[in-house]
Amino acid sequence: MMTEQVKSKKRSHGTIPRKEADLISIATGAANVWETRPALKLIWTSSADLKEATNVFKNSFKVRNETKSSRIVITQDLKSVNTDIDQSVSYVKGYISDKYSKKNAPAYYSQFGMVIEKGAYKMPSDNDRRLQALEQMVKAIENHGLAGQKYGEQYWKEIYIRFAEAKSKATSGDSTSATHVSIKADRKAMIQKILNALVSLIKANYPDTWKEELRVWGFQKEKY
Repeated sequence: MMTEQVKSKKRSHGTIPRKEADLISIATGAANVWETRPALKLIWTSSADLKEATNVFKNSFKVRNETKSSRIVITQDLKSVNTDIDQSVSYVKGYISDKYSKKNAPAYYSQFGMVIEKGAYKMPSDNDRRLQALEQMVKAIENHGLAGQKYGEQYWKEIYIRFAEAKSKATSGDSTSATHVSIKADRKAMIQKILNALVSLIKANYPDTWKEELRVWGFQKEKY
C-alpha cells in the first residue's frame, strides 16, 4: 500500500507546468485571455502584472541561455591561454637556469611570478593571482635581460593581454548570468503564484465547466 501511494504522489504534478518554456507559453496566453475577462479580478494583481512578469522572465530566460552559450567559448579561450602559459613557463625556467645556474635558479622564480603549488614552481592557478603574476613575468623578463628570447618580453605581453581579456569576459559573463538567474527565479515565482490564483478563480467562477474554461485560458493539460 505504501509503495502504491508514493507512486501515485509522484505522478501528480499540479496544474501549472514546471518547464520554463511551457510556463512562458501558458502565462502569455492566460494574460491575454484575462484582458478580455475584466469581471474576473484578483485584488492583489492584474493581467498587466502577469504580462510584465512574463516578459521579464522570458527575457532573462533568453539572456541566461545566450550567456551560457557564450560562456562555453570564453571558457575554451581561457583554457587555451592557460595551457600556453603552463607550457611556456618551462622555457623561462630554462632561461633562468642558463643565466644563473640550475642550482640558483629557484631563488629567482618568485620574481617571475611563480609560486609553489603541489610541490613545484608554476604560475598561480587562481585567476586573479595569475593575472598579477603575468604582470610580474613581463617586468622580470625585461629586468633580467631575457626580453629578446623566443619566450621573452613580446611573447609574455601578448599572453598577458590574452589572459586579461579572457578573464574579464568570463567575470562579466558570470556576473550577467548570476543577475539573470536571480531575476528569472523571482519572476518565475510570481508567475506561478498568479497562475495558481487564476486557476482557483476560474474554478470558483465556473464550477461546472472549469476544465473547459482552463483550456480556453491556455491550460492545455489538466496535469503536467
